[in-house]
Amino acid sequence: MSALSPLVSHDQDSLRCPADIYRQLRDEGVRYAPEIDAYVVSRHDDVIRVLRDGKTFSSRNTVGRVVAADAPADPRALTPLLLMSDDPVHARRRSIVNRAFTPSKVAAWEPQVRQLAREHVERLRDLSDVDFVRDLAALLPVRVISMVLGVPLEDVAKFREWSEEITSSVGHHVGDEARRQQVQDEFTAYIGELLDRWDGVVDSSVLSQIAAAEKAGELTRHEGVRFTAELLVAGNITTTHHISSSIALLGHAKGIFEHLQEDPKLIQPFIEESLRLESPIQGFYRLAMADAEVGGSVIPEGARVFVLYGSANQDEAAWADCPHMRLDRPNAAAHVAFGKGAHACIGSALARLEGRVVIEQLVEQLQSFELIKPPSQVPYQASFVNHGPLSLPARLTFREGDNQ
Repeated sequence: MSALSPLVSHDQDSLRCPADIYRQLRDEGVRYAPEIDAYVVSRHDDVIRVLRDGKTFSSRNTVGRVVAADAPADPRALTPLLLMSDDPVHARRRSIVNRAFTPSKVAAWEPQVRQLAREHVERLRDLSDVDFVRDLAALLPVRVISMVLGVPLEDVAKFREWSEEITSSVGHHVGDEARRQQVQDEFTAYIGELLDRWDGVVDSSVLSQIAAAEKAGELTRHEGVRFTAELLVAGNITTTHHISSSIALLGHAKGIFEHLQEDPKLIQPFIEESLRLESPIQGFYRLAMADAEVGGSVIPEGARVFVLYGSANQDEAAWADCPHMRLDRPNAAAHVAFGKGAHACIGSALARLEGRVVIEQLVEQLQSFELIKPPSQVPYQASFVNHGPLSLPARLTFREGDNQ
């Protein structure tokens, strides 16, 4: 057993705050963890080195499963298309939708995202009891990613259910395999219908770009569906965890909410510190394509490698005053919550936007709020890959004096 064992076994105290485990892993250096059959890379510089060397460390097993380069595609599985491909194939696939997620395109979505965030926060007034995860963080991201993808509004709730089911196989989750397959078949049929409706116009919606790529022979129908599923999961579950973790920090860190009320310009630095301290993706896998030395240890060819983003983001060698939050951190956005190198998250600008506007709306509309449960009682996602609170019941005082 290794120091990683409590996380793999989903010990709640460890999932809430893995900092001590990560510190022990960094002290030990690169080591093999039998629980996950992988070498664990946890120090900041080592993590960066692995992420930037896609030739030596393949992404074919990013979510844990090793997929042979020449393996025939499962005609039903919704295996991630970008996450589990290497260059040059990865670069070609990424270019199909890259233009939909450029900073300028994401900035153009801001008025609509802000309006959605405002509506979701205002809706909290009418609730007899408020849970920030259930009533805000779990609702907004799927609305936003559905809008960006080009999914009809009436299907958003169904989209959220599908994304949660598709995600359930990541990070040693358990689940009903028959139900998961049913969901994959339903999702495939639904996206197929949307792609069949394409009118030939390539607009700002991602589905129109995927449809055009299919028409041009750049993607098969199955690849287009996998692409859509991947973007849905990345744009929904991880952003939900990011927003939830940010609100948890806001409620549990003494004086931070009031500080942001006094100076809203600090909200963006707060978001970067939240991403660093509470990375929604704690780590992904790689596959060693050749013998390699990392951090003074040899990783043999063919070995699985688990790259710990969450640990790299709390490495005292890279971050001053770590693990404390600093809103004046000069390199605040240099964290690896979104990865590094060729596989850096394509939707990072959109996730940052959503996190920022939600906190802006809370700061603007609320006089104060109190999280009912102390940090030690907040339930967390049962995964050592996906990281975020599952429930944040709260008492709110809106600026007009309406209490919840």
